[in-house]
Amino acid sequence: MKRIVYSIYNGCVEQTAISTNKYKLSQFIKYKDNLKETQRAYAEKCNAEYVLHETDITNYDSIQFEKIFLLEKYAEEYDEILYLDFDIVPHIFKDIFQSVDLTKISMHPLKRELTKKEIAWEIRNKNNKDHLHLFDQHSVFCKTAAKNSMLLLDGISGHNKLYNTGVIIGDSQSIKKLEFSRHLEEMKIMLNEAQTDCMFPEEISKYFFHNNEVFISYLLERYNVPHNDLEIQWNFILDPLYPNVNEAAYFIHHVNKEFGLSFD
Repeated sequence: MKRIVYSIYNGCVEQTAISTNKYKLSQFIKYKDNLKETQRAYAEKCNAEYVLHETDITNYDSIQFEKIFLLEKYAEEYDEILYLDFDIVPHIFKDIFQSVDLTKISMHPLKRELTKKEIAWEIRNKNNKDHLHLFDQHSVFCKTAAKNSMLLLDGISGHNKLYNTGVIIGDSQSIKKLEFSRHLEEMKIMLNEAQTDCMFPEEISKYFFHNNEVFISYLLERYNVPHNDLEIQWNFILDPLYPNVNEAAYFIHHVNKEFGLSFD
């Protein structure tokens, strides 16, 4: 039985308004050794190898695709595979390999549903700089809308789940069933079509883009790929809406990059 835990990192990722910025990059650089050692120690406790890929890719969205390509690569070499975003800190030890059904690929689903009133309010205030905007390229709502627009082209009414790829686990066979690379080009074409022939107004569809979470969530529904929904303890996300550490969490996902909450 061969197990691996891996992550991916670049300290020079291109800065954008949403995904990365000077502060987030500085936090990664400051806490890089802490993050690597904590993930490595977790892998060791699980009797798994640990690899941190220090990629030359600088585009944030391209890095997100690269981690899925690596997932497929390791499915050819290892029996059980766990991917962790580099901003994930193991918090309370629990062996995920012994806790999850690895015969199905597993990720944590996110939901961000908006009422018609909220959508209308957002559209009316789209040019108001002081308005707290609910739509952007990386919002769960817009990604889910993109996925469901793709499914609609296939005659499928999608559900309101978007799978976060910060934590992905499965055995080699369950990961191979996803066939991400094989479907990638057709998914790109389909998303482009969904953006122009869309069930959502332009104020939402303009944020559609080629994204690993949109595509993985689409594949799970479109092809009925066997999968598990990881419980929130395995991917507890810290962001401006939920800024406090949950002491019962197994993995803390520092989307806000406030790593001092774990290490200081």
